Amino acid sequence: MINISKILGNVESVRESILQYMEGFLGKTFSQDEIMPPEVVEMMVNVTLIVNREVAVYLDRKCKIISISLGDDRSVSLPEIEGRKNENRLSGIRLLHTHPNGSTMPSDIDINSLKTLRLDCMGVIAVAPRAADSVIDYPQTKAFSEEEIQFCADEKIMKYVVGGSVSVLVRDLLGKLTKTEIIGPYNRINFKRFNEVFDYISDIDKSVPEISLDIENGPENAIIAGVVLDNNKSIGDPLAELRDLALSAGAIVVGEMIQKRESPDSKFYIGKGLADELALKRQALNANLVIFDDELSPSQIKNLEEVIGSRVIDRTSLILDIFAKRANSSEGRLQVELAQQKYRLPRLIGLGTELSRLGGGIGTRGPGESKLTSDREHIKRRIHYLEKQLNEVTARRNILRQERNKKEVPVIAIVGYTNAGKSTLMNALCDSDVFVENKLFATLDPTVRRLVTPEKKDFLLVDTVGFIKKLPHDLVDAFKSTLEESVYADLLLHVVDADCPDLSERIMIVEKILQDIGADLRPRYLVINKIDKLEKGSMDYTREGYEKIFYISAIDGIGLEELRSSITDFFAHKDRKFTIVVPYTEGWVIPYIHEKGAIFSEEYEENGIVVSGKIPEEFFHRINGFVRS
Repeated sequence: MINISKILGNVESVRESILQYMEGFLGKTFSQDEIMPPEVVEMMVNVTLIVNREVAVYLDRKCKIISISLGDDRSVSLPEIEGRKNENRLSGIRLLHTHPNGSTMPSDIDINSLKTLRLDCMGVIAVAPRAADSVIDYPQTKAFSEEEIQFCADEKIMKYVVGGSVSVLVRDLLGKLTKTEIIGPYNRINFKRFNEVFDYISDIDKSVPEISLDIENGPENAIIAGVVLDNNKSIGDPLAELRDLALSAGAIVVGEMIQKRESPDSKFYIGKGLADELALKRQALNANLVIFDDELSPSQIKNLEEVIGSRVIDRTSLILDIFAKRANSSEGRLQVELAQQKYRLPRLIGLGTELSRLGGGIGTRGPGESKLTSDREHIKRRIHYLEKQLNEVTARRNILRQERNKKEVPVIAIVGYTNAGKSTLMNALCDSDVFVENKLFATLDPTVRRLVTPEKKDFLLVDTVGFIKKLPHDLVDAFKSTLEESVYADLLLHVVDADCPDLSERIMIVEKILQDIGADLRPRYLVINKIDKLEKGSMDYTREGYEKIFYISAIDGIGLEELRSSITDFFAHKDRKFTIVVPYTEGWVIPYIHEKGAIFSEEYEENGIVVSGKIPEEFFHRINGFVRS
């Protein structure tokens, strides 16, 4: 147990009066509404200014100070604090500490301590003791008087606070507390914004993703199953894609089952008889997971699990799991988690029994409130937080896009079905090293590379997330800011796999998603990749709606020079620059230009808005009447 009768750490040469001042805070309880209680922050800043050392304070969830430590001017050695033993839960303890060097961000040591101790959060308070030297003079021989204590606790002391940040742990999609997220930094005036972290901590502590495949202890043996409708016109193996998805998620497919029906069974999806048969097959194959090739209702999942006797997930859960594993950027993780939370919310009734094991968290639940209601409110708050964060991402993307427009750098977006070779094509065109692997959704986070043609023309090539059949709507909505790169691109390269048996169907799927996100009217080339796998004479595909069709092999370099040349020619005479005066009564003009072209500048004059920009030649006639004479 921690002895709270004294200050821990580097207390050498620190006056007794200062130690007693700090000890006066031990065991005290402060407002539970503050991540950084002002009284505690004042004490920490005060001591830091006097001794020029880091001060660390541990608080439990009742906001009671359970330990205080002193370090040096660079770091503080943290004691072992007893918190929750469960490694899948947060410890229930938060740590606040000062940075005398003025740094508002956590150090590598801070982040390591956050993970090792599984802290609720790690707060950083950046102070500037050097600035205070001429104002506060405490020679080592001088007693620490009551007047000095009062002065140090005065509000004026806070002007030496540079700012701060709060770091929290985030679960990976195996439910482990391995990732971190930094909130801030904010200046001292905005410290109250850190209080939003309370809900964040509660949600993280309570949530263990039900939909992830727990492959950390070895691959799971899975049976894949689906229903083929009588009116289905698809060709090839109906479970081929689900099989590839399962393998991408790390499962071993040990069995398959297909049923032909007029429509899925409302209760069991595949019907009670086949569900009983599937239960026997699962036992014989020693499978511990069954994956269905459609999105199931909560009641269907519950009924199937009762009959089959193992875990059941649907196609949407599987895709979300793969996306979660592939998301490396903070934006990607936000987008995936938003899709997951939206998927979970309507399924709380069906997953009520399973969710009951999560428990715990900050004691904010009102008397008599049901577990189901509490979980629903937690998820709603989390969705609101994620949407807020992604709105900020969208705003930043819009600013970057406007800067690109001002520099007049053409943007080309590579779109297409997953595993069609988009990243390989980017590497071939740009001589880059984007990660490539023969798996579905091998790359998730969008990448941007510069393409320089032999004519010394510069273009930006954007590699977007791959599409797939039955892509979850929540996932499309969550990735809207990323997919918007396709909406605003000057040219789309739609890459398809020449070797896939259902080429036309995959093209239609991508075209439908482009239409859903509003990118279907953008100029586009159809790029049929992997022709090295085809027999000679079979390259005669035709498709309406495309400027041109190219047959290439991104790996072997076949057809790439022709593609580069066509890209250069396309932009050579594509856009027309203009300067127009838009009357204030013509409100449609500026949105039209934003949709079809790009605006470089806007100036408001008495007669209207003077707009300079560029627009494709085929759309110029709509605004020709406003050209400034």
